[in-house]
Amino acid sequence: MAEYKLPNRHVLTDEEIEQRAKAWEDGSWDGHLATIRAGRPRLSDEANANLSFKCPKSGAELIARAAEASGVNKSTFIRDAAIEKAMHILAAS
Repeated sequence: MAEYKLPNRHVLTDEEIEQRAKAWEDGSWDGHLATIRAGRPRLSDEANANLSFKCPKSGAELIARAAEASGVNKSTFIRDAAIEKAMHILAAS
């Protein structure tokens, strides 16, 4: 009989899985289901907007190096830099 270790360290056996499946199927299961969202975590409570842009290859390489030096991915680096620049410009006007 196989055993399966769950992330919370609980161990399930094939027999327990079968018992739980039977309870679900016959309507006697009294557990609760968690909603799991597939994919990357949301950036905020707002809807996302996709932006893209072109730049010279040397600029892309510079961004990649700066992102790596900052310990973040390129998307995070570009997003943070663009938002910071936009806030700076709008605050000055």
